[in-house]
Amino acid sequence: MRRRNQGIYLLFWIGAGLLLATVAANQMFASGVVDYHVLYGYLQRGWENTKEKQLGSVIRILLVRILQTAVVEVLCRGRMNRLSVGVLLSWAGCGAGFSMALMTWHRGAYGLIVFLLSNFPHQLFYGMAWGILIIRCLSGYEARRNRFWGAVLACLLFGILSEVHVNPMLLPLIS
Repeated sequence: MRRRNQGIYLLFWIGAGLLLATVAANQMFASGVVDYHVLYGYLQRGWENTKEKQLGSVIRILLVRILQTAVVEVLCRGRMNRLSVGVLLSWAGCGAGFSMALMTWHRGAYGLIVFLLSNFPHQLFYGMAWGILIIRCLSGYEARRNRFWGAVLACLLFGILSEVHVNPMLLPLIS
């Protein structure tokens, strides 16, 4: 029962962030406060740099993902970790909701397919790495230090490799 409640708690915060960002992004795009064409252009240039495997793009991906993992770990170690995890998950949901709204505004219904393909498979690996950290934090589960960090680092490494090597193969399908 306790695990189910934790799962509902985690999904609630992700869903709340997703809903909040989707509504806010739609409002900003509809009112003309933010030009979604410009934002999509930045996103597309980032994809093209990754596709060409430019060293700066690969290093940026590596640094951002390591920084994100470090932030998850620091927030989980704090005294108010339950609140921090809620904020962290709602922020992740906000990122996904904004991205989904941007792609839908730019490409219509096909934008949802673009959203799903552009987040597969690397987000699965990142989600597993950060999920391991969050579940360990919320459950108080103590694991052997080497095995625990080995699992987190392996998931992070597979996520980075798939973002750099697999995603560029999928991106021509959606361009």
